[in-house]
Parts: sequence; structure tokens; C-alpha cells
Amino acid sequence: MVGKYLDFIAWNPLAAALLIDIDKMASHERNYVRMLFADPRMKDFYDDWEGMARTGVALLRMQAVDNPKDPRLANLVGELSVGYPLFRQWWASRHVASQNFGSEIIHHPELGELTLDWDSFYWSGDPDQHLTVWSPAPGSSSEEKLRILRSWIQPSGTTENETARRNES
Repeated sequence: MVGKYLDFIAWNPLAAALLIDIDKMASHERNYVRMLFADPRMKDFYDDWEGMARTGVALLRMQAVDNPKDPRLANLVGELSVGYPLFRQWWASRHVASQNFGSEIIHHPELGELTLDWDSFYWSGDPDQHLTVWSPAPGSSSEEKLRILRSWIQPSGTTENETARRNES
């Protein structure tokens, strides 16, 4: 789940194992757009890194449309503009975006290529927060790879249902 500035505010262990272990990041580093530009692993992770990064910039730009004087957003944009010329160039292009679904090819360092569909759901209680759910096609090699990844993070001696119940409490 991400918030207004695309900061990660909630995640599950499978998401951390698939993407990056967010638990090990400092809280100020837990921003999706910052990760796209600052973490060199991200360029290898996404098949279309440039498309993802451009969309991330455009999503932040959409926040600027709604909140042009927001100091926190200004600080984030300033930091990224100074540190990353592509961010600065794409920010200056003034494109805005809103995406609710899509499909992405990712490259996991141990599992290889996975094709995942994703859907974002906005919380009616706070439209600045949205949950993104990634899912593989049923019966696909990507589904099998996610099962393997889940087995790597699942405590030994527990079933998937037991793990899910424990995570819900």
C-alpha cells in the first residue's frame, strides 16, 4: 500500500521478497519513485524500467496538480531533480498520470522473469492511499515462481493457510 507521495505505508512479506526488503530500508527511503531512481537494482528489475519511472514521475506530478504548495512534495521533487537528470527532464515535461491496472514483466534475481498483472484499489476513507495487488495468470510459470518465493519466506513447519491466518492477526 502506498500513500500520497508513493511512500510505502504497508506491505506483506511476499511483496518484500519479490521487490526489495522494505523492512530493511530507512523510512525516508521507502518511496517508490525514489527507489526507481536511486536503487540500481530497479533498472534490472523491470523489463520496462523507463516506462515505470516515467509513470512514477507523472503520478507525482499529479499530486503537484492537486497540492502545488505541498512542502513535503516540493522537498521530494527537489531531491530527485538534483540527483537524477532523467527525473528532472521528465518532471519538466509536465505529464500527469493516473493508473489503476496494468501488466508488467519483472526480473527477479533468483527466479528470473515473471509476468504479473496488477490492480490498484483506492481506499474511500483516504483517496491518497491505494493498495496494489500483483497476480500471475493461473497455471503460469509466474504463478509457480511466486509459490517458490512464498516457500522461501514461509516459516518451516507451517502451511500457507496457517501463515495467512497468523499474518491476519
